[in-house]
Amino acid sequence: MDTETKTTNINFNEVLTRLFSLLSIREKDVLSRRHSLLKGLKRKETLEKIGQDYKVTRERVRQIERDGLKKMKEKLEQSGVLDNLNEIEATINKFLRKYGGAMQEDRLLDSLVDFYGLSSKDLAEEEVLQHKKSLAFIISQLLANKFEKIENRDHFHDSWKLKETPWELVEEVIEKLVALINTNGQPVKVDEFFRLLKNQDFYRELSEKISNLPEMKQTGLDLDEAVSSYIHTSKRIKKNLFGQVGMSHWSSITPKRMADKIYLVMKEAGKPLHFTEIAELINQTKFDHKKALPATIHNELILDSRYVLIGRGIYALKEWGYETGTVTEVIAKVLAQKSPLSKDEIAVEVAKQRLVKKATINLALMNKDKFKKLADKKYTLANKE
Repeated sequence: MDTETKTTNINFNEVLTRLFSLLSIREKDVLSRRHSLLKGLKRKETLEKIGQDYKVTRERVRQIERDGLKKMKEKLEQSGVLDNLNEIEATINKFLRKYGGAMQEDRLLDSLVDFYGLSSKDLAEEEVLQHKKSLAFIISQLLANKFEKIENRDHFHDSWKLKETPWELVEEVIEKLVALINTNGQPVKVDEFFRLLKNQDFYRELSEKISNLPEMKQTGLDLDEAVSSYIHTSKRIKKNLFGQVGMSHWSSITPKRMADKIYLVMKEAGKPLHFTEIAELINQTKFDHKKALPATIHNELILDSRYVLIGRGIYALKEWGYETGTVTEVIAKVLAQKSPLSKDEIAVEVAKQRLVKKATINLALMNKDKFKKLADKKYTLANKE
């Protein structure tokens, strides 16, 4: 996500360290725990938990937190990070203006961390996460009056927007997109989704609405990027791991059962796969923390009518035109449509449905109850008149 070239390098962890140097040890500890700033701390600690550790009331913890923040704001100039804060504010403005005035909080944090080069491969994942935590604190506690936060909404992720951008516009866009996706009825690649979108009257109207917002004039707004940004704020619309857009509750977008994960990786592969390959692909894709075991995958494939066994441990999607049945049954169907055929001709037809050796086909053709060998060495069904 490129914006204009940054004018300075900012280390968010260092900025926060300098700000926290203005505080007492207790204030620093309370703020760190209340805002999940400690390494390894995955969520904010409650007032009650911190109060128990310090043997004080919840209200006293709240007061310590409030006093710490007040002291930090009052001493910003002597902290030496005021220029950094102004730079961060200006950069957030640039991002929000470029992306339609609103961005999901996590996406904004990722964009800023990347913009300032802190998502470099040289940094461990934990270090990058720490920068995001520091940045989240800086925005929410020191720059919150510069922007507006949208939070605790049923159908939206926590997001930040320019004060001038009407949130009703984002809600209106999402409603239109939800209707479009439901009408289409199935997930589509991002490019196809925007192709469908651009055929809609409301897309052209949206271009005018966003472009006419005072804060959007002369900003080089990219409407597709703005729509994409709005989509990220929504909990109802989601892009799956294969780059397809759909409703977040669809199993093809957010697969929860192993059967759905199998279907998605096979659909994406577009070819028959061995059950061990399917397990490997599911684990590589990382839908969630659950590990796919080959034996589990094999059991799912056996029990699900969407899949057809076409070779030893190799499965294909039935929707690709594969039919169920033994090799003998496949040959019988071939000969019922095209007869008589030579062994080689039968092998070619069977290969469209099964991955088997010619020896397996030859063995099946020896079934005299099913097949008849003619004088010219071609085969037909035994009961065919």
